[in-house]
Amino acid sequence: MPDRTVFVFGAGATKACGGPLTNEILPEAFKILDSFPGFEREGFLELVNEYLVERYHIPADITARKKEDYPQLPRLLAMLDAAIERDRSLGAQWTPDRLQIVRSGLEFLIFALLQHKLQRLSANHYYSLLKLCGSDPVMVSLNYDIIVDNAFCRWAEDEVGGAFPDYGTEISTNAYQTIPKVGTLLKLHGSLNWYFCPGCQRLFVGINDSGRGEGGRFYKVLEILYVEDPLEPRYSCSGSACRECGAAVKPILITPSHQRDYENPHIARIWETANDVLEQADQVVIVGYSLPAEDTYVNLLLNHGLAHLDPSSITVVDYDEDMRELKDHPVGQQYRALFGANVNWHPEGFAAWIAAQEAAGTKF
Repeated sequence: MPDRTVFVFGAGATKACGGPLTNEILPEAFKILDSFPGFEREGFLELVNEYLVERYHIPADITARKKEDYPQLPRLLAMLDAAIERDRSLGAQWTPDRLQIVRSGLEFLIFALLQHKLQRLSANHYYSLLKLCGSDPVMVSLNYDIIVDNAFCRWAEDEVGGAFPDYGTEISTNAYQTIPKVGTLLKLHGSLNWYFCPGCQRLFVGINDSGRGEGGRFYKVLEILYVEDPLEPRYSCSGSACRECGAAVKPILITPSHQRDYENPHIARIWETANDVLEQADQVVIVGYSLPAEDTYVNLLLNHGLAHLDPSSITVVDYDEDMRELKDHPVGQQYRALFGANVNWHPEGFAAWIAAQEAAGTKF
């Protein structure tokens, strides 16, 4: 029986495919704002910009800004979440109700930028990896983007004529329920194509017309999904009603500091499944994840779920242009501290690592 391999993806995997890192989302979104007027919606970005200028003192002139002028996105979201949860204003103008709109604006900003980037991917290394896998690949993603989702749909269309990955929880969208599933994709922090109804506790999955896939291609299952559930209206200042109970639905994009959202029943179920698959893994490949200190729950998940593995069965793929060894690299040092010195360390990056597996004829 072949070894059971589980893949875990962080932001570096998205970056390798041409997407943005977390700390690039704010500067890139405002950088392309003038080039793509349709990027704005319902005043979302205008309000976020006003908030950033007033509360974080960044230059009012967008063209004069540098990347380092922007606050770190997780910290920005964490501050908003804390103020909203505690019903605190941040200055006279920024009441909790208005901060909630800023929070919604940031969710739309993430959605819009990642969809924009999805049209312009340099490569989809997830697809290349899936071609090296058997019929039941298991992947855990810490990213919001749907690059890996599209890779699954493309791979499944090639292999079985069309299927969705199993997301590890109950999805109420009819198209998702009726189409076959192949493999498992567990998205621990939510996904920009998911939305949740707090009224009836249902989770739905949709697709955006401008984010069909690489090069604008619609795979069969995504086309079926779009006919039933176009996604973009769900990102709205005025809210969007659940088709089942009428309550206002909301996206699920969880920041590491927003602990309350980990209690969402669907997210909780996905985390439980992720723990189970890690405990059952014979080997694990972690791509582009730097073990940041604020990801307490992810650190705990990996530490607990992989406790049974010898460090040599844990492969970490990161990108370092200096190709430093495990003991000399800041990220490598964290993995060494967590799992031991025999971690299988690959600093050549996702693209080069995949190419090496293809050349070696590796099968997972």
